[in-house]
Amino acid sequence: MGAMFGAVWKPLTLVLLLAAPPVSDDPAPVPAGEAEGPAAPPSKVEGPAAVDPDAPDAPPPDAPPPALSPDPEQPGASSSIPPNSRGGSGGSPWGTPASPTTSPSPGPSPSPGYPPPAEYEYPERDLADLPFGATAARKSAVQRNNDVLVRPFNRPVYSIAASGRFGTLLGGGTDIMQPFGYGFAAQLRIHFAAVVRSRFGVEVHAGHTRFSQRKSYEGFDESSPITRTTLLTDTDFSAGPSMQIPLGPLFLQFGGSAGVALSTLFRPQSAEVSDDEQVSTSNFMLRGGASIGVPVLNRHGLTIGAGVHHIFSPREVVIDPQAAEPETTRPFGTWLEVLLGYQIWF
Repeated sequence: MGAMFGAVWKPLTLVLLLAAPPVSDDPAPVPAGEAEGPAAPPSKVEGPAAVDPDAPDAPPPDAPPPALSPDPEQPGASSSIPPNSRGGSGGSPWGTPASPTTSPSPGPSPSPGYPPPAEYEYPERDLADLPFGATAARKSAVQRNNDVLVRPFNRPVYSIAASGRFGTLLGGGTDIMQPFGYGFAAQLRIHFAAVVRSRFGVEVHAGHTRFSQRKSYEGFDESSPITRTTLLTDTDFSAGPSMQIPLGPLFLQFGGSAGVALSTLFRPQSAEVSDDEQVSTSNFMLRGGASIGVPVLNRHGLTIGAGVHHIFSPREVVIDPQAAEPETTRPFGTWLEVLLGYQIWF
């Protein structure tokens, strides 16, 4: 079987080699009718539809690429941006969509529910219109809604205060009784004129103060003494100029006033009512003082201060009627007050 396959395979291989076409390195023959050489340029067509063959179909190699962003100095530069190659109209050549152009906002827009920016944008105001300690003033104004602390000086500020009085006699009243007393007072201040980072205005004061001392006297029954009270009172009304200086989160307020004081001295001499001494007088008075106002929340806050009252009274009384040579004194004179109370600004 193998010998017969070898005898057939060798003649078949020889026949296939003889039947294969010869391989040649010569070029293919040129068909008849075609001349050898370079192709001739097309003939120029005469007529209105003639096309200039010299016009280039593409920009020269040294031409700059088209601009990707419009040049505001060249007219029609916006049309030089190539369209989006990924289906968008305009934009970058990488296919990102064009973002709409928006003009920048001229400034921060006020949020609803907050005071106007003019109350808080203190860096934009003139240096002479900023309070002392402007950073602390703005912090209190923002956190506690005390916008009066950063209010421009050309705008008025009104305030009302109600406070307790703690008085100390400094004049002749100490000769007839103990020097400490108490009372109450009310103040109204209006500051409307700007004066070098402060405000000038007027203030009105009204109050009542009393000084008292108890003393025991022998009664009809020696075993039951009678206790009676010596009383000195001052009711004052005054008005005058005032200054207000914002200092960071608080106000410094000081001023002076002039007015009238209604003074009364009631002094018992014994257990008998008929021996009582009572003196009432009205006199001119001057007052000067200073206080600190601290707005805490929503323009409401505290005030603490001190003042000196001087009453121009010529009235004299006897210090000790039982003395052999009694001396006299002026019970209505000078006394000091310390104030602590509640204040509101608007």
